[in-house]
Amino acid sequence: MERFEIGEDKIRNGRIIEGSFAEDLSLSSVIIPEGVTDIGEIAFYGCANLKEVVFPSSLRYIREEAFGDSAITEAILPAGLELIEEKAFFSCEHLRKAEVPGRSTVVGSDAFGCCDNLHEGYIACGYPEKTRHHEELQYTLLWCSCPDRHTPETSKRAEAFIHSYEDLIMEWIIKHNNVPAMSGIAGRGLLRGNTGSYITASNLAGTNEITALLMSMKGHAEEGEFEL
Repeated sequence: MERFEIGEDKIRNGRIIEGSFAEDLSLSSVIIPEGVTDIGEIAFYGCANLKEVVFPSSLRYIREEAFGDSAITEAILPAGLELIEEKAFFSCEHLRKAEVPGRSTVVGSDAFGCCDNLHEGYIACGYPEKTRHHEELQYTLLWCSCPDRHTPETSKRAEAFIHSYEDLIMEWIIKHNNVPAMSGIAGRGLLRGNTGSYITASNLAGTNEITALLMSMKGHAEEGEFEL
């Protein structure tokens, strides 16, 4: 995969100019150079072949829909990032992993909305402010993929959501074959409902790894290793 480095003609005062590469189908891999602090609105919107983006440590802002509807598969973001505006990665159907390591990073509404295959990731701030129900589901599933990296406060919130909406969580996990989330739930023994019904649903969906994890949970429960 040939990497394309952003040139100075597309950067103004440290910012990638708004819409610079919108719907550019020639891009598959991009290096954003050090010194860039800001990625403008819809800068890479609709780049349907853009799978890889290397972000600089200098980056501070990602603006609205900067990568919306692109083919990016991972978003490994720097610790100094201050703001991800709303819908920055909206409808990135191929996005599977997101790392936002800065605890003070502000995450806008639907920053990762409609990224149904976002199965792994760590959002250090826990949950965005004023989350809606579908965002709570998404961030809880992300928590499941790496619960040990989170604060006790985030874990308490995630576990409460799982217990309140267990059927919804399991429906989503099985539908999208979200093995990382299921691994986290199994590792902590968080299910309280009828594990057998989830096994049946997983078998019907052909999600074999999830079925195996559920069967393991069921076996542990029957042996009294933890309560469901």
